[in-house]
Amino acid sequence: MMWLWLAACRASLRARARSRRLGSSSKRYGLTRKENREVGVVRQRVDLYTLPHLVRMVEEGRFRVGAFSRPAIWGHRQITELFDSVHRGFPIGTITVAEQPAGEEDFRIAGLPVHASRDGQAWTVLDGVQRLTTLVGVWHHQPDQGDDRYAVWYDLDNDRFLPGPHPGALPVSVACRADRLRSWIDTHPFLTEDNIAECWRLHTALTSYQEPVTVLSGIESSESFSLLFTRLNDAGVGLARSDVARARKEAGIPTSPVAGEQPLIRQSEQLGFGRLPEALAVQCLLAVAQPRRRIPRSAPRPHMDELAVSATREAVERAGPALEVALRFVRKHARIPHVRLLPHPEILPVLVRFVSVFGPPSQRPQELLRRWVWRTAMLTPRQTSVLEEAMEPVAGTAESEAARLLESVPPPGPRPFTADLTSVTADHPEGRLNALGLLSAGPALLVPSAFVAGDQPGAPLSVSSLLTPWLDSEHDLFCRLTPQPPGASRPTTLGNYLLHPPAPSGKLLKTVTSPDSLTASLLEGHFLDPRGIQLLSSRRYEEFVQHRDGLLKTAITHRAQSFARWGFKDRGRLPSLPDSARDTPNGTP
Repeated sequence: MMWLWLAACRASLRARARSRRLGSSSKRYGLTRKENREVGVVRQRVDLYTLPHLVRMVEEGRFRVGAFSRPAIWGHRQITELFDSVHRGFPIGTITVAEQPAGEEDFRIAGLPVHASRDGQAWTVLDGVQRLTTLVGVWHHQPDQGDDRYAVWYDLDNDRFLPGPHPGALPVSVACRADRLRSWIDTHPFLTEDNIAECWRLHTALTSYQEPVTVLSGIESSESFSLLFTRLNDAGVGLARSDVARARKEAGIPTSPVAGEQPLIRQSEQLGFGRLPEALAVQCLLAVAQPRRRIPRSAPRPHMDELAVSATREAVERAGPALEVALRFVRKHARIPHVRLLPHPEILPVLVRFVSVFGPPSQRPQELLRRWVWRTAMLTPRQTSVLEEAMEPVAGTAESEAARLLESVPPPGPRPFTADLTSVTADHPEGRLNALGLLSAGPALLVPSAFVAGDQPGAPLSVSSLLTPWLDSEHDLFCRLTPQPPGASRPTTLGNYLLHPPAPSGKLLKTVTSPDSLTASLLEGHFLDPRGIQLLSSRRYEEFVQHRDGLLKTAITHRAQSFARWGFKDRGRLPSLPDSARDTPNGTP
């Protein structure tokens, strides 16, 4: 019997040692024994679901949004990148849910009302709320309703996803359903065979993509649920710049020894001009570092990598003050308040180089540069190649350089310049020029918008506290006003839209047509005169658009001409005219 007693003692000692090891491991990782025991019983499985199946499960109330989850915070960039990844077949991350009992409840996800019945095995989302919300929002998006962030379109000619409506592009909410896609193709006779084939390829990519869902079961307490949520959403360490640089080097991808563009990007944001694209900031640095060399119009990064570290640092120090002066000129004299409104962003490094070499423009060079900025804004798509000449090295004096830039822009042609009202997006220079023309009328906020907190209706859109966060959010410049008939394609003229932060078009229309809701001056700031309001109230929308198009074309054309001053002499004594002058293209001083 003694040997039995000795064996029991050895087993007890081994159990105690194992317990001590587990205890020290739990302390090492910040776990109590209770937490370790509870997490240890969690079981998991992974199931694959197509995107239409996931959306249907959300509609049926299978998924629940936990109290820990954040609201929908994704913007246009994250949403379009998600669908681009799906289209390419990239993984978009696993959705993780906790399988546990849940009572009956009603809630909304991406504006979609959901009724969830009592369920003993409901799925509460631990990780993936933003992805699910985006899928549901885009799947159910209607042109005149809901959140404009979920208005995602696919450019069939350039194979890219775009935020906001675009003429000729395919709405993703249409592409994800075969019946809608067939109807859309039937109503767009201009599509080529390649376009139609691309439509169906996108449909196949969206409907056949399989998303993994990790289902966790056996979570017995709210403490364990909270712990799991925290670990899933707070684990890991973000990549540092050194990590990215090391990875680029190992992969054989060139990298710059000094990331000098970041101070310029931050400076532009601090001055309220918005976030400069990295390539544009690099162009500004090159313009200062090598003023006697041509500024590369595309792919400037390799040219930056060729600079010595000392030359890059010196350029950063000199580029900051030059950028500040250039931005002041663009905002004060050219009246362009934000980087997203630059019709051609290439003008900025040219102005930064001018300031770096000659100092702040004044008097005659200032007037010539302002004319140059606006004449380039009026270029047709076929004429934009003349910007290459503006990137050539500087020479001579400030006045001769300003004159060289101005002379490089060809005249509008045999016909006077007129605004292109078919461009209703910030992705095209003509659309940005249209926005500048509308902004000159002093438009104000008509209805509250979720994207410009703190400002009430009646606040001028030009104030930086409203304009800067709106444009920084990358939302579209134009907000739809008139309703779109079912099955109709997107309207193609600016008369259908207001220059306004994102807001439901139905709410805008109701506010505009409600008696005594807005003063006449607020309406006139959006080119809504009594005749236009009468047509809107009578639901004569086609006549309203034609009427307002006439007002907009006149205003935008006159605004551009008042700065570009085509037809006025550029040599000798320059006429002094107010910025608000309503000059004709062939007018005389």
